[in-house]
Formats: sequence, structure tokens, C-alpha cells
Amino acid sequence: MDVAQIEGALCRINLRMVGTLEFGEREVLAEVTRGLVEDLNAALARIWLFGPGDLCAACVQAPHCPNRASCLHLVASAGLSERLNGDYRRIPRGALKVGWIAETRNPVCTNDLIEDPRIADKEWVRREGLRSFAGYPLSFRSEVFGVLAMFARRALLQTEFDCLGLFAAQAAVAIKNARLLEEVSQLSSRLAAENRYLKDELRAEQPSGVVGESVAIRRVLADIESVAPTQSTVLLLGETGTGKELLASALHDLSPRRGRAFVKVNCAAISPSLIESELFGHEKGAFTGALQRRVGRFELAHGGTLFLDEIGELPLDAQAKLLRVVQEREIERIGGTRTIPVDVRIICATNRNLEADVLEKRFRADLFYRLKVFPIHVPPLRERRDDIPLLVNAFVRTLAKQLGHAPNGVDETALDLLCSYNWPGNIRELHNVLERAAILARGRLIRPEDLPDLNVPSEAGDSPAEGALKPRVDSFERSLIEDALRKSGGNQSEAARQLRLSRATLSYKMKAYGLGCSAPTARPHGATL
Repeated sequence: MDVAQIEGALCRINLRMVGTLEFGEREVLAEVTRGLVEDLNAALARIWLFGPGDLCAACVQAPHCPNRASCLHLVASAGLSERLNGDYRRIPRGALKVGWIAETRNPVCTNDLIEDPRIADKEWVRREGLRSFAGYPLSFRSEVFGVLAMFARRALLQTEFDCLGLFAAQAAVAIKNARLLEEVSQLSSRLAAENRYLKDELRAEQPSGVVGESVAIRRVLADIESVAPTQSTVLLLGETGTGKELLASALHDLSPRRGRAFVKVNCAAISPSLIESELFGHEKGAFTGALQRRVGRFELAHGGTLFLDEIGELPLDAQAKLLRVVQEREIERIGGTRTIPVDVRIICATNRNLEADVLEKRFRADLFYRLKVFPIHVPPLRERRDDIPLLVNAFVRTLAKQLGHAPNGVDETALDLLCSYNWPGNIRELHNVLERAAILARGRLIRPEDLPDLNVPSEAGDSPAEGALKPRVDSFERSLIEDALRKSGGNQSEAARQLRLSRATLSYKMKAYGLGCSAPTARPHGATL
């Protein structure tokens, strides 16, 4: 080839290379090798880039590797072979021609492969009719990325070799640009995902902090303070509504990662077909409907904490992929071709008995033991009744700000009723009951008549005082009405005024409690209703 042909070929390759920058580094490199074969008549063109020593146990070049921390990875190949495996998929630093080029940053050119002592497989050279080899380091400023090399069936002119050097320099710039574009794209995607996530968080109600002084909750807080400064995985175990999410947030706030993201995923709320995309992300075009790249929750939580709530609901196939992330600390997006390292502290929570799920093959045993590094049992509300008054006061104050017209407290009788109930829904149920009562309350205090009809059966063996709330509220309300009727001498209008009820509401409640139109038995003689 003359100089004009060489320059024209390299110009075409350069244009093809620039045209693939937006698709990523691997696409750029694949286009480079294809261009060398199609436009420069290379018999084989390959590119190796530096990467970690990942295949040392099976690598045939391992005996020649002085430092197994890193080596050259074959990432693009065209011509005689497009395979990226084989004996030369990994080349140690300083070994063979390619390793020597990368280590010394010196190019190599030879037009007599048969006589060249650096060529090990002479039989392959004869079989393929190869005559020349040229290799250049891919370097940009002080950074060396790898090696560009080509074999040809003709002798290479010095002009060709020099032009290849210029092209290698352009290819190194393209690699640097592709990496910068990838970094910008990832940051942009992460910022967009973070923005959406934070907006969702602002819309959600967030408790102000952990409330409680009971022995049970103090024990939990002591465990959290002990494990928070470490990087250990924490498994929060407890019934639904016990505040596991709030405790996970407290764990993050007490950890060295408190300045980074705290990302939450409810595994039970995501469709099994979407859980992998949600956790690990996907590339554009990875599946129908994947119109753009999506950053997964692991990437979003990079440097921070990932809270996997309801981990027991995770499908088995997703459990296997989560296990790999927990072990290797790297992910691969759906449709992606490269692994992405992630620095994430994992906190999990469940209300299921995972040990029973492991025995019944519903949860992987290896994942369970990976997650159960530091288990914390969160007590149900019935085991920390001393905290109920504190929780009630905290919730009422919060509701007063949210509703604007809510009462500012709970009267003593209503509080006794709240403390005696078993709360199968725990703290979440308590909050919901108080919110409804605050909406219904007419005065400055929540009273027994403001409490909703929970109608939840008591646990087996509970005493009447620890049973369902509704019968106790009904009994107390009936006694209040009877007492008001006695004090008013049977005058329903006066009784309604004392009870702060309308006349119609009092009449309705009297009929509901079977009081009818007769006065209570202890009413004064001759009194009428």
C-alpha cells in the first residue's frame, strides 16, 4: 500500500471509531480491529487492555506472570479469529511481545515472523501465511491502557508502521474519551435516579427517630450502636410494623457512610420479572421496553447503604444473583457486558422465619448465612408496652402538624385502652389508629369514643383486659352515656351537651346500646327522657 492508501485507510478507521464513541469502550475497540482488517488488510488485529488478575487458576500464561494483581485482557479481535478466549486471552506484564510492549511502552515491528525468536507458535505462522507483526502501546499522557497489535501476510513499510503509531495514539484518545463519556453517563444516570428517589422519599412520611425507653428497645439500640461503625451485613428480624425500616435508617446514620445515600428496596412490592432490573439496572435495548439505560439500586447506593426490606420475598433466581453481589461486590447490568464494582453496605429485614424457609427450600441457605452476619431481633409492640405512651405522644404531635386541626393529646382512659391492646400490626397499626382518631376527635384530647373499631380478635389465652379493643370501648361509652343521662335527669338534649354530641348522635348511640327511650335504672323518680 502506498502512503495515500494508508492515510485513507486510517482516516476511514478513525471515522468509524469516532462514530461508535457513544456506544461505549468495547464497541469502539471492536470497530478499531474490524477497521484494521477491512481497510488496512490486516490478517489478525487485536487489542488488549489492562485489567485485574481474574483467571489466574486456569490461565496458561500464569507461570510467566510476575504479578498476578493485573494483566492484559483480550477485549477485541477481528480477522483470523474473533474469539476472546484461548491461550492469549490473558497476557502477563512483560511476557511475550504484547506484554513487553505494554511494560516498556516501546512499539515492535517485524517483517520476518519465522526467524523472530519472540514468536512462539511458528507452525501457526506458517499455516496462516503470516509474514509481519506490528504492535503499539495504547497510551494517553502518563496512562497506559493496553496494546494494539496486528499480523499481516505482507511486509509492512516503515511508513505504514509510523502511521499505525499515529493511529494507536488516536485510538488511546478514543479510549480515554469513551471512558470519560461512560463516567459522565453513569453520573448523569445516577443523579437522575437519585433525584427521583429523593422526591419519592420527600412524599413519604418519615418518623423523626426511634422512640422508646423500654428494656427491649434499649437492647436493640445497643446492638445497633455496636454494629453501625463496621461494614458488616445486618439482618433485622421481626413482625410487620415493628419499625425495622426506621432502625435500618438509624444504623446508616450512625455509620461512617451517613454522608452517602441510604437506598431502600421493598422486595415484596416489585414484580419478580422486574426485580433484577430494579436491583442491578439494565442497558438500553436489553429487553422490550428498555428504551434507555437504567441505574439499579446497587449503583445508586454506591458508597452508602442499601436496605433490602422483605428480603424473604425475593425470588430464588434473584437470590442467586444477589449472593454473587454479596460475595464479589460487583454487579452486571441486564444486557451489559462488563462488571461494575460496587461499594455498598447491605441491611436486610424480614418478618418471615428464614430458617424455616431454608429448610423448605424457599430461601437459599448460602445466601441466608451470608446475610445473617449480625442478626437483630426487633421486639413486637406488645413486648414493649412501656413505650406505648411515648409513641402515642410522638405520633399525636406529628399528626397535629400534618392535619393542622388535630388534638394535642390523649386522655387517660383512652391511653389505658391503647396500652392494653395487643397490636398485631405493631407500631404501624398504632399510628394508623391514632391518625383516624385525630381526624374524628372534636376536642383537644383523643377520647375513647374517638378510637376506631379495630375488631381484631385477641390472642389465645389473653385475659379480657388484654382482649379486643372494641368491646371495652363500647362498654366505656355506654357507661358515659348512662352517667350523662343520670346527671341531666334524663334530659337527652342536656346529656348530649355534656357529652359534646349532637342530639341525633346521642339518640343513635342510645338505640345502638339498647338504652331505648327509658331512663337508666338509677335515674331520679319521675324523670322522663
